[in-house]
Amino acid sequence: MAEFVYRGRRVVYDRAGHGDPIVFLHNAGAQRRIWDDQVASLRGQSEVFALDLPGYGESEQPQGYRLADYRAMLRAFLDELRLNRVVLAGNCLGSAMSLSFAIGDPAGVRGLVLINPLTWNTVRHGDQAPLMWFDRIAPLAPLARRLALPKALVEMIVAHQLGPRGRDRELHKDARLQAHWTDRGRLLALDRLVQDFPAFATLDEFAPGPEFPPICTVWGRRNRILSAAAGARLDETLCPRERLVLSDCGHLPMVEDPETVTSAITTFLAGLPATKEHVSR
Repeated sequence: MAEFVYRGRRVVYDRAGHGDPIVFLHNAGAQRRIWDDQVASLRGQSEVFALDLPGYGESEQPQGYRLADYRAMLRAFLDELRLNRVVLAGNCLGSAMSLSFAIGDPAGVRGLVLINPLTWNTVRHGDQAPLMWFDRIAPLAPLARRLALPKALVEMIVAHQLGPRGRDRELHKDARLQAHWTDRGRLLALDRLVQDFPAFATLDEFAPGPEFPPICTVWGRRNRILSAAAGARLDETLCPRERLVLSDCGHLPMVEDPETVTSAITTFLAGLPATKEHVSR
């Protein structure tokens, strides 16, 4: 485990391997350990980084929770470690961060792996949309700062994120997926993120040009957080080089079907032009 300080707050990350860099960014509510299987498999061919986003895992709460704030944090992280021409791989919020960053700096990104990308359309057409609208009308921040979720409720929340494959494997009991949900104030980052959801509409409207980095998308068809149907429409705009839909997975396919997701990432990486431009310390 390592850390860097961004705007006076600690951001925790794991680092392993050697080679062209790939940075893993988790979804809202999760933490960096969801990528353990991918890190273990890819560290032999890449320099792999997995972050706890500010407000989640072992990282401290940030000073801002907007998409723009997370994008700026990613910029600072890459600058701190002097990483360039990176592959960004994210899930949900992590995908939104990755795509948003690449729109602003396409030359600095070698490729994008977007798993269940969070956009305005994918979230507002998802099964959780009613809760989102309620939170936008009556922000829950004061309660979210004080609340500590009981373990039984955490298990239910995690189970809801999983598709049939993950529930059959009883992954809702996995310590990696339950980690930090019971921490007091854990819901604050989620509440603040919901307030910024309209800003994610720019991702629905973006159409990559020929010079934009190659994209691979992965969707869990049984996602009950975001709309896989809206994700299919997003693919029509993004025109990914590779597209994978996992019929029995939900919001966390990297742990539900780690072998297939890792294989998709490995295949995608193999199709990217090699680069030795990055320098890390």
